[in-house]
Amino acid sequence: MRKYWQVAAGSGGRDYSEEFLRFGMAFVGTDVDKMEEAKEGDIFVLKSGISWIRAVGRVVKRDGKICHGDREWLHDFDGWKLPAYRYVEWFKADVPVTGLTRGTMREIHNQAPKDVANKIIDGPIEPEKHEPEPEPTEKVDDDTLISFLIKEGLRVSQADELTNTIARIRRLADYYFDCVPWEQVREHETRTFLVIPLLLALGWAEQQLKIELPCGGRSKVDIAGFRRPYKGTRDDNKNCTLIIETKGFSSGLTYALEQGKRYSDSFESCKLVVVTNGYCYKIYSKRGEEFENYPSAYLNLRDPRNKYPIDPDKVEGAPDAIKCLLPSYVNDEVYVET
Repeated sequence: MRKYWQVAAGSGGRDYSEEFLRFGMAFVGTDVDKMEEAKEGDIFVLKSGISWIRAVGRVVKRDGKICHGDREWLHDFDGWKLPAYRYVEWFKADVPVTGLTRGTMREIHNQAPKDVANKIIDGPIEPEKHEPEPEPTEKVDDDTLISFLIKEGLRVSQADELTNTIARIRRLADYYFDCVPWEQVREHETRTFLVIPLLLALGWAEQQLKIELPCGGRSKVDIAGFRRPYKGTRDDNKNCTLIIETKGFSSGLTYALEQGKRYSDSFESCKLVVVTNGYCYKIYSKRGEEFENYPSAYLNLRDPRNKYPIDPDKVEGAPDAIKCLLPSYVNDEVYVET
């Protein structure tokens, strides 16, 4: 007898529902045992909160299997590990419902959401077409990363400091990741102990960085980078070229872009909006008068890759992402080692 399962596609700034539909899959990082119980023909209800269904799907086989073992790209989903998955034929339908419960993945026992799921699957809606899974990416070691940055303008004299700083950041990020409840690693910690040290090691002067810069009303930019030292004058805003929105470990990066883009409206020279949790960085570039809604590059300092694991065909990886953080890049300057 088939079972019905409710599954949440992330929470708190982490929404994976589009990727569920895009790749014809469901994947989780918790409740792994529940995912492994799901069999071919079981019904998945993709929920939003406890009162809304985003899609309904049927567990299916591909190449004779309902899953194909380990998937590397699911181990870096913007820094999250989501290793347990099933292939799903999804039917998209945003409808309200009663009878769902909290939790990442649970078996459904209430009849009401089962009836809604059956109606959607048996109705006129065509199943979503899925894309092929992302191709594997390659790990980038620190020596390769540093050599690339030197070619892009990093002073040779900064190489050792940057190498040591990356190692320290990685060790501290690993500690937060493995030993501390993520909701307790807030943006103040990530900004102070992970982000600012990286910027300084990349060549930014303290005078070029402003923390919690007022930006209209009660809004404040987490980190603003300037071409010249910040002096608190009206002209400073014209020299702001970089905005970084920092988040805690449990918040995710899904919705941080809109916040950063809104702040950028106050700074005519801003070239980049960056969102980060301290070890993962998503770089958004300005094209014409508007910022793109999709990242141009991605960096995970805990596991640097040559491309964005979720979308390697469209988004560059660690070398390009960290290059964008160089002051010589964002400020259109050329540094010559003397």
